[in-house]
Amino acid sequence: MTKSLARLLLSLSILGSSFVNADSKTLSIPLDLNISVSGQMNAEKFSQLLQQGFKSVIVNRPDNDLNNQIKIDQLRDIAEKSHVSVIYQPVSSGKITQTDVVEFAKYYNNLPKPVLLICKTGTRSSSLFNQAKSQGLLHE
Repeated sequence: MTKSLARLLLSLSILGSSFVNADSKTLSIPLDLNISVSGQMNAEKFSQLLQQGFKSVIVNRPDNDLNNQIKIDQLRDIAEKSHVSVIYQPVSSGKITQTDVVEFAKYYNNLPKPVLLICKTGTRSSSLFNQAKSQGLLHE
């Protein structure tokens, strides 16, 4: 197993367990200096996260995902009031493609930082970030 793959698997397992055990005060988990990830979202939590200074948001959870509590249009309405950019890049759980990784990298490289990533548990968003980073696609 390569070192980058081992790091990816370790970070995903840590991230996944962090969300399962996170208390209500945990709004997001930093992946790097300029990027954090958050799981299950609602309007109140999203507003609180935006108050932490995020300048951009990438939503990787499809609107039709099971038990999704808030749709992309609602997130955009809330973000617009804070002058925060929202990108909708839905990715199916367990089905991330190389095209998804490249598209994510383009968004990340062009968006104002810090960036908040959103999906159901944080795993798909973290995977996109870690794959793009390990492939050298992110300009940091």
